[in-house]
Amino acid sequence: MHCRVRISATSDEEAKVISRTLVEKKLVAGTMISKGNSHYWWKGKIVEKIYWNIGAFSLSIHKKAIIEEVEKMHSDECPIIAFNEIDGNAKFLEWIKESLD
Repeated sequence: MHCRVRISATSDEEAKVISRTLVEKKLVAGTMISKGNSHYWWKGKIVEKIYWNIGAFSLSIHKKAIIEEVEKMHSDECPIIAFNEIDGNAKFLEWIKESLD
């Protein structure tokens, strides 16, 4: 199964390290980093913070390894590492698969 991975990061540098590591280890085919405001509940309080979001494309067989790698590098106690099944044009899906072989 092809999937889109969404990963939070607490800084630009953390996002770049996570992104680069996942690509180098061939756990994701590619990434895109964006930045934005976030509001969320944490330990009974609403927190407002800027986060960097890493969008990546992978295969579900890499899910466990992606989670393990991100958790080693991430500074948050509970980072966002979310997976969604995707479909798309054949060339795009083949690129993901070929990039991870």
